[in-house]
Amino acid sequence: MADARRLGGPGFEIVEAARDAISRYSMLEGGETIVVAVSGGPDSTCLLHVMSRLATQEGYELVVAHVDHGLSPGSEELAAGVAKSAAENGIDAHVARAHDLAGPNLHARARDFRYGFFETIAQEAGATKIATGHTLDDRVETTLARLVHGASTEGLAGIPPSSGARIRPLIGTRRAETRQYCIDNGLEFFEDPSNTDERFDRAVIRNQLIPLIEQRWGQGTTTAIARAADDLRDDAEALSLMADRVYKDLARGEEGVLILDRKTLKEMPRALRRRMLERAVGPVRDRSGGIDAALMALDTEASGQRFAVASGIEISLSPTEVRLGRMRS
Repeated sequence: MADARRLGGPGFEIVEAARDAISRYSMLEGGETIVVAVSGGPDSTCLLHVMSRLATQEGYELVVAHVDHGLSPGSEELAAGVAKSAAENGIDAHVARAHDLAGPNLHARARDFRYGFFETIAQEAGATKIATGHTLDDRVETTLARLVHGASTEGLAGIPPSSGARIRPLIGTRRAETRQYCIDNGLEFFEDPSNTDERFDRAVIRNQLIPLIEQRWGQGTTTAIARAADDLRDDAEALSLMADRVYKDLARGEEGVLILDRKTLKEMPRALRRRMLERAVGPVRDRSGGIDAALMALDTEASGQRFAVASGIEISLSPTEVRLGRMRS
């Protein structure tokens, strides 16, 4: 990491873009201790260098966290290199080795381990924020991946600029820019083999779909998709706020059953109706099928129907009520 604490120099426009993102999305106030998640790839390597340059002006204290998933050759050497680079620049580094990741849904388990480790380090270091190197390209890839699988408005909004303790200062920066930043500043980085492994949806979207889209409609298409995701997030947040307010007045409980007035529910726009049912069901997996079926029935005069949702929950319709509770045998 060459001259990490120097504010000027190559790539300063990326530093300014990160500063703008931090301000625009109220990620930081100044003076915080921040865990910077560093994988060793160009995005996170760029992030650490950028945050180091900002730290001298904003009073940030940085701590590096790196997870060696042990999934690629040379991962131990990479972990050692990340720790060495951080130490050379006066930044504490914490490295963990993940074990027992074999089996289905490898990426999800690796992600859970990673963020669990980051949160542990944040607690130990007294850090209030965890910064990750997600870029504008990551946002678009996530939106497209979720679109393929029929995600909701919230899902299509993709990766938010910040969520809880997690912040993403490079969220408006293109991946090609982070790579060029590293080259211009003489920073070593690692190429993750999974980025080209087309067993994973993200690799196919990154290496086939987005290049095809940009070839047909131009380089600005990716940025346009990101803007659309921003609009979807605004819409989703507005609808969620409206749903929260309406739900408090609409829902009532009775002997372990949650009851919604059917006439009031039917008069709502479908987007609000869906959110009423989602709040009533709660955050369980695989709930969309039962909710979709119930929504279709609500558009008719049908009654006496029951719809299995998930985790033993069912939605039942009477002429005047929509009731949600444990499934009856």
